[in-house]
Amino acid sequence: MVGVSTLLVNAFIIIIICILFYQVSWMDRTDEKAHNAILIFLLATVATVLCMTFPFHVSLGYIYDLRLVPIILCFLYGGYRSLFFTSIVYLTYRYYLGGAGFYASVLLCLILVFIIFILQYVFPGLIRKRKMVTGMFLIFVACTIFIIFSIFNEIKINNGISDIITQFFIRYAVINLFTMWLSLYLIEAMIERKKLKEEMNRSEKMRIIGELAASVAHDVVHGFMQLLGSDKIQESKKEEYLQIMMAELNRAQSIITDYLSLAKSEIGTREQVNMEQLIQQIVTIVSPLALLNGVEIRCSISMTELPYLHTDPEKIKQCLINIMKNGIEAMTNGGILQVNVHKRSDDFIIDIIDTGIGMTSEEVKQLGMPFYSTKEKGTGLGTMVCYSIIRGLNGKIEVTSQKGKGTCFSIIIPAC
Repeated sequence: MVGVSTLLVNAFIIIIICILFYQVSWMDRTDEKAHNAILIFLLATVATVLCMTFPFHVSLGYIYDLRLVPIILCFLYGGYRSLFFTSIVYLTYRYYLGGAGFYASVLLCLILVFIIFILQYVFPGLIRKRKMVTGMFLIFVACTIFIIFSIFNEIKINNGISDIITQFFIRYAVINLFTMWLSLYLIEAMIERKKLKEEMNRSEKMRIIGELAASVAHDVVHGFMQLLGSDKIQESKKEEYLQIMMAELNRAQSIITDYLSLAKSEIGTREQVNMEQLIQQIVTIVSPLALLNGVEIRCSISMTELPYLHTDPEKIKQCLINIMKNGIEAMTNGGILQVNVHKRSDDFIIDIIDTGIGMTSEEVKQLGMPFYSTKEKGTGLGTMVCYSIIRGLNGKIEVTSQKGKGTCFSIIIPAC
């Protein structure tokens, strides 16, 4: 079959170099997002150049390979900056190779970038949350456009298209689509395994919380009793020591209270909960705190009728209040707390977005860990309670944040 072996070699290059090597070098790393984007750019660039180095020639000036797959993967997982630099390398190397196909490559690249910006504007969450759908759509559009250019080139040179060329174009599109699907499947599976590994580490750390909380109470009380029983304490210092003791006991009580909330975070009695009414109640509860901090709460519900959830209303309320309070407290100079409610497929999604101080990618990874908090006096256990509650509903929490710009907590719960 014409050209199939060459395209399969391209697919092997993409899967081995652009995916498996990335898995080996990324799975156990904790680099910042910027370093990860650089790695994606380098691997995608190498895969693109290698694909173009081993192409299949059908007609004068045009070469056929799977270069579009690593370029699109680079955008999906590396962002716009990685796409820009990869495209520069791609077009520079394509110009070096020569032929009339260079101009078609430039035009195809511009059309692809235009489509990406349109998708980002019309469906702002699609590219970030539905990479499989986005990737398959982009490779289908790119292959279709490239085949149209190739057909016009064939007609111009040979005054027609032979059956062999037609069959090759079909195989070219099928192999591109299959390679993109397999690549996306492997990458998403890799990401899920990494998340599972982090979740297991989180669960292991949660196991020791009981012992830590108990030791806090014991050590504090025991130390203070010894201090009070000492004859070496001056009378003038007792008042000062008593204030320190009360402050430390209050801190211990706060930690123990948070731990008890965590220990009881399992979903109890379930009932049908009207989520629209529940969210309005929560907004009313946190409004005084928002007012004191100069924060405006905005609520957007993009469904005419919100689904009922079979859940424990008190637990889900506790979770949402904790996250909204954290968002309000993160806006030290005031701001806007946006609550967006919508439905995606069979999932009920609540986005809680603040315009506060934001977090780095490393700080986001630490969320939900025992005693980790970005607040000066926080214990971190309140956020852990939220994660535990949502897991009990077979849901998950996704966090995206940017330092200095704000944070988005996306609570995803099955609607049925």
